[in-house]
Amino acid sequence: MHRFFVDKERIPVITGSDVHHIKHVLRLKVGDELEMLDGTGTVYSTKISEIKKDKITCDITASQRLETGNRRLVTVAQCLPKAKKMDLIIQKCTELGADKIIPVLSERSISKGEKLERWKKIAKEAAEQSGRSSIPDIAPLTKFSGVLKMKNEYDLALIPWELEKETTLKKILSTQPPDHPSTILLLIGPEGGFSKDEAELAGSAGFIPISLGPRILRTETAGMAILSMIDYEYS
Repeated sequence: MHRFFVDKERIPVITGSDVHHIKHVLRLKVGDELEMLDGTGTVYSTKISEIKKDKITCDITASQRLETGNRRLVTVAQCLPKAKKMDLIIQKCTELGADKIIPVLSERSISKGEKLERWKKIAKEAAEQSGRSSIPDIAPLTKFSGVLKMKNEYDLALIPWELEKETTLKKILSTQPPDHPSTILLLIGPEGGFSKDEAELAGSAGFIPISLGPRILRTETAGMAILSMIDYEYS
């Protein structure tokens, strides 16, 4: 079943770029079924009743509240990588369940400017494709120092660092109380990694440096790997 996120006040009418996708890519017709999500956890089963040039109107046939349970909320603070790697990171971290993604400007980041609307569109499409009931929040570009100040908003703040050899992610997660942490902040470095000064500043702010094993992962791989490990540990 095809899923689309629609502003709650617009349901059951679809507008914008999704109209083109439904008409010309999926080639859905009047009478075909699709699901709408309002981004707050409610999914609506609908049937297309009218197709126009700029909007598609549906009839609601059923609705249900998707229960997420006592799930842990994970934020990925990703230092900007080169080229279009951020697009891939947002897409895959959305698929893997990140609740918020913060683009970060660090000492070794190579930034060509913020692409917030593009990143939000990628997150929306990835959430629809992967069957999520919500779209992760894509924050504005944030300085490294600004992310450090967010530490107290989270139960657990982690920073993977290649020079950390003893403390592993598994060790940290396995020693947490059963119902904690409920909120986790991951700070992922750029291609060149964090400078020693940045790693020390993060440690002073309360971030725990962790090792991801004997291999050094690329910046576009690290966040995805950690999200998968967290999901495995707590599922």
